[in-house]
Amino acid sequence: MKRVCFSGMVFLFSLTGMGRSQDRFFLQLEAGQGFLFAPGVDPYTFSAQVHPSLGLGETPRNFMLGASVAAVYDNPGWALLWGGRFVLHAAKLKKQPVNRGPRVTYGTVHLTGAVLLERTDVRRLAGGFIIDVWEGALLISPRLGYDRKFKQTFLEVGLGMGF
Repeated sequence: MKRVCFSGMVFLFSLTGMGRSQDRFFLQLEAGQGFLFAPGVDPYTFSAQVHPSLGLGETPRNFMLGASVAAVYDNPGWALLWGGRFVLHAAKLKKQPVNRGPRVTYGTVHLTGAVLLERTDVRRLAGGFIIDVWEGALLISPRLGYDRKFKQTFLEVGLGMGF
């Protein structure tokens, strides 16, 4: 009886430890600008965003879930938005060296999706890509989304860094 209990505890311990040992915390900072597809003189939009995220699995940069906090300027006013997003690995960018040798990965492409709320109402839904160059040294993130306040589609390109 003791033997079964002991082996059950070992099995439970190994299950809880599997796949979680590589989870990692990331912080991404980003500033983006673009425009709303809206009539008017200046349909400009700007955002400054912070994304604390948890990378899950054996390769934590391949799948991240996180929060988003954004200060957004849509001409003529500012709004503070909050919400969540996911990041999913799509492809590696590789460079062939001048001399013979292996191809070197210098960046990755990720798919991303986000929902941002203003107070308790869904304000922005967005999806796009993150091009991660040199493991977070430069993040380029074009995204297309819908702003429910203005009832208009927006296009924004962000630049940032990840740690």
